[in-house]
Amino acid sequence: MNLKEALKDVLREEELKILRRGFEIIGDVAILEIPEELESRKHIITEAVLKAHRHLKTVLRKKGEVSGIYRVASYEVLHGGETETIAKEFGCRYRVDPTRVYFSSRLSSERDRIARIAEDGENILVMFAGVGPYAILLARRKDVKVIGVEINPVACRYFKENVKMNRVEEKVEVICGDVRDVVPSLGKRFDRIIMPSPFIAEDYVYLLPGVVKKGGAVHYYTIAGEEEEGELSSRVEDKFRDEGMEVETVFWRRVGSYAPRVNRYVVDVRVLEVRESKNFYTF
Repeated sequence: MNLKEALKDVLREEELKILRRGFEIIGDVAILEIPEELESRKHIITEAVLKAHRHLKTVLRKKGEVSGIYRVASYEVLHGGETETIAKEFGCRYRVDPTRVYFSSRLSSERDRIARIAEDGENILVMFAGVGPYAILLARRKDVKVIGVEINPVACRYFKENVKMNRVEEKVEVICGDVRDVVPSLGKRFDRIIMPSPFIAEDYVYLLPGVVKKGGAVHYYTIAGEEEEGELSSRVEDKFRDEGMEVETVFWRRVGSYAPRVNRYVVDVRVLEVRESKNFYTF
C-alpha cells in the first residue's frame, strides 16, 4: 500500500494531490518528503507510515536536498531518534546513518544490474563510493578487485566497517580522500569505472583518460529533464570527447525521479579510444 492509499480516508482530496505517493525505507528508518502545505498533517502522515511498517524505529522528514562536498541532505525527526541502521540488499548488509552520509535504497536495482554485468577478473574503480554498496555487492558477486574512493570521513568509516561485515577485505580497497587527488595517484587503469553521483559526475570526467582502459566501461550518472532524453546519449558522448575519449553509448535508463519531469539517469559508455587532452595525465 502506498502513502496516498493509506491516507485516502484521512486527508482531503486536495491534500492527497500534493502528497508524494512513495517514501524511502533504509533498514528501520523511513524518509518522507512532506510538502510545506501539509506541515499541519505531518504527524498524521507519520502515524500512517508506522501503522503500515511496524518494524520502523525512526521516521525522518527530508527538509533539504543533498548538498555539500559530503553529499548529505537535511532532515527533521518525526518519530524516534536513532538514525543509524542496517540496510540489507541482495545478501549484503550496510551500516549507515542517512543523516550523516549519502545512501539511497532506491538505487538497489541499479547496483544489482552493474554487479550482474561485471565480469570476473575486472579491476573496478568506484568514485564517490559512499558506505560501499556498489563496491561490496560487486565483490560479493564476482571475482574482481575494487577500489572505492570517498571524501566524507563518516561514510569512509562506515565503508571500512561494511567491507569487514560483508567479508570482502581481500577484494575491496577503501581510500578516504578527494577523487581529484586520489585518482591521479592510483597508477593503474580500470576495466570498469562507476560515477554514481549525478550532480557532480560531469566535473570529474577529466580524470578518466589516465585511468580507464581502452574498451573499458564507464557508468555515468546525471540529472536531466525528460525532454532531454533524446539527446542524452550524444550529450554524454560529447562530454567524454571533450576530455580526450571516444566512446559509444551501450545502455541508458532512468534510475529515479528527482522532481516533476526531472530524473536521475545512468548512461553506460564503452571507451573506444583514449587520446591526449588538455587535462590528460600519465604515469
